Amino acid sequence: MMEQHALKPKLTVVGKTTEDIIKIEGLQVWIKENHILNSIQLNIPKNKITCIIGPSGSGKSTLIRSMNRINDDVDGITTQGIINFNGTSILEKENDVASLRTQIGMVFQKPCVFPKSIKENVLFGIQHLKKLSKLEKLQSVEENLKAASLWKEVSHRLNDKASSLSIGQQQRLCIARTLAVKPEVILLDEPTSSLDPLSTRAIEDMMVQLKEEYTIVFVTHNISQAKRIADHLVFICDGKVIEQGPASAMFSCAKDPQTKAYLKDEYCAC
Repeated sequence: MMEQHALKPKLTVVGKTTEDIIKIEGLQVWIKENHILNSIQLNIPKNKITCIIGPSGSGKSTLIRSMNRINDDVDGITTQGIINFNGTSILEKENDVASLRTQIGMVFQKPCVFPKSIKENVLFGIQHLKKLSKLEKLQSVEENLKAASLWKEVSHRLNDKASSLSIGQQQRLCIARTLAVKPEVILLDEPTSSLDPLSTRAIEDMMVQLKEEYTIVFVTHNISQAKRIADHLVFICDGKVIEQGPASAMFSCAKDPQTKAYLKDEYCAC
């Protein structure tokens, strides 16, 4: 078995500072013969909500899943290019993918709770990283359920099965589980697409609060949602980044005609 190596130490560039936590250069992704992502150039600003928008099949999910190498498990995938996270190139084979995924967490479109209690779900990831005392476990559960805006709803039933929660509550529980391992970046792949409006707004409000401590990358097909929460906007179509920049500027005066058409009518002729 190949020896696993931790991520290389963060690089320090003397005399130069940046607020971009992830930088992508020339990213190409194929799944077998299908060219999914084509020469992606993208910067993710730190402690902001970056919303990635675009039509179905444009490569949004493949792009976000490349940022913590979940795509590695896809049959027939080939990836080229550079993804730098805090100055470290994450696509190098010797990097420890498990370590990377504690630093860049992922929340999927459909909530994936484990067949365990609410409390055990929150602790699932962190318990594999370090040994916790009983008090530390209780503190972690409360802290992260509060951060996920779920504590008031479940504090009296922490030993109940996670599957007993509503779908919206399950999604917030998945976010609490992700927060428990203290990542720097949280990736969310259309996390509210199957939720009711009330649950959707709860998660949006939560994201706005969480960006004070975390960098958030949020894939959405909902233009109105992007308007509500995005600080930085990325429009992707046919596997290419068409335009990116501050959300306020792009919504008020996007430069590319393709971007303007999509933001206005959610239509892209790609």
